Amino acid sequence: MTRLPDAFHTDHPWRIHELTRDFELEDVWAVRMPGAGPDDFPTMLAAMQASAGPAREPLLSRFLFAVRWKLGALFGWDRPKAGTGARVQPLRDRLPSDLGDAPRGSDAGLSPLTSVYELDNECALELATKTVHAVLHLAWAPAASGGHELRMAVLVKPNGLFGRLYMAAITPFRRLIVFPAFMRQWEHAWRDRGRPGPEGGSAATVDSAVGLHNIPASIRALSSLSHIDYVDVFTLRTDADAGTTPEQWARAMFGDVPSVAEQLIWRGLLGLRLSRGRSPETVAGWRITERGEDWIRLETASWFLTGNLLVQATEGRVSLGTFLRYDRRLGHGVWPVLSAVHRRLTPGLLRDAASNVRAA
Repeated sequence: MTRLPDAFHTDHPWRIHELTRDFELEDVWAVRMPGAGPDDFPTMLAAMQASAGPAREPLLSRFLFAVRWKLGALFGWDRPKAGTGARVQPLRDRLPSDLGDAPRGSDAGLSPLTSVYELDNECALELATKTVHAVLHLAWAPAASGGHELRMAVLVKPNGLFGRLYMAAITPFRRLIVFPAFMRQWEHAWRDRGRPGPEGGSAATVDSAVGLHNIPASIRALSSLSHIDYVDVFTLRTDADAGTTPEQWARAMFGDVPSVAEQLIWRGLLGLRLSRGRSPETVAGWRITERGEDWIRLETASWFLTGNLLVQATEGRVSLGTFLRYDRRLGHGVWPVLSAVHRRLTPGLLRDAASNVRAA
């Protein structure tokens, strides 16, 4: 994946130029597609669609998107009246007759973006919110080293000063985390095209229960907390190796040491005290405090809350429970906001762990 000069987009006679003369070009990226031919753009779009879903994205990227949608819900950025057909005119209203007659195409797994048009070598999708009207342009072009590559251009029309401030604020995250994550996901989609997906993948069922009254007493009893202010349990049905121990499941979920995303969430936002380095006594910086035949409990704390992570593994199922005690008033304010993001991310975490166990 490579970030390209703007000329790689502006100097090519793409049809999108006819529709976006009043938009600003933000980024141009390219993803090399080994073995790709000139007619493989539809194949690439189909591969993207098949590999779509937040569970396939890295944890940090999922976290950033979850935070963004939560903020959008709180401040009304994404309400229908701020979208296409309300605040802004849909690009489909600008289509010349030949593009209007072309297939509209799918969203290529990029929801909530919606398709504008799809041709044999390019397509466009759009999204409008209270902050910006954005267009994502995907195109199929010869690569300098031979073969073909997928190019992505992002064009935007900020909504006033607030929209420009918003775009400036998200630029580092977009260029350093979000777009590279998309590029890697699409490259993997191309390499894995045509392969059957493993059962228990992104579509696998994850059941959830939130709140003390919805969690069985037998599970609550495995927590070390003197009282519980928050608890949830997520359970994945999986055909992964039945011989995998609860500790191995925990390491498949979180790793031996905390990742950058885990550092950001646990240490940065929650102030949790995490152990450093690899140790048989810790998982991703959390201390292993007790275990049973089919469960393991991890524990750590910050100055305002104490947490347990409970991993259970039985035949055909793996569960992750999160137990929190608010030790200071701040806990009552911080976690209820972050918990919505946490509940959105946990199903993907379990599915990723199942894939890791299978691969191992």
